Amino acid sequence: MAATFTLRPATVMQVTGAMMGKDRIEAFLADCKAAGRSSPAGMAWHEFWTWLSAAKPADADGPPVPLILAASGESDASKHSRLRKQLDWADRHGLLDVALSWLADLPAERWNTGRLDSWHADSYWSE
Repeated sequence: MAATFTLRPATVMQVTGAMMGKDRIEAFLADCKAAGRSSPAGMAWHEFWTWLSAAKPADADGPPVPLILAASGESDASKHSRLRKQLDWADRHGLLDVALSWLADLPAERWNTGRLDSWHADSYWSE
């Protein structure tokens, strides 16, 4: 059974309100982490990255790539950090409002999830 994910009402107001970009990113990611969500999952994260890439200014470097496919075994902390880098990139290029809305609208089943007690553990096999 998939858990539901909703932003707390106060955070929705903050994320869409007068907060500065970094504060809005922090508030959004704090809510994601509190719900055990590290990043969009698989194809959803690829779709988000594809959208960011298509929306980038012509003279800008591309956004950080998502940790999918071979990198999908990275820890939730690493995935969360990469999502932060993508949101920082979106903020620098005037895309933060739409990026946060895109992510807020993403259904719960399209997020990578993890327990906070294993947030930093990767799923790579080790001896």
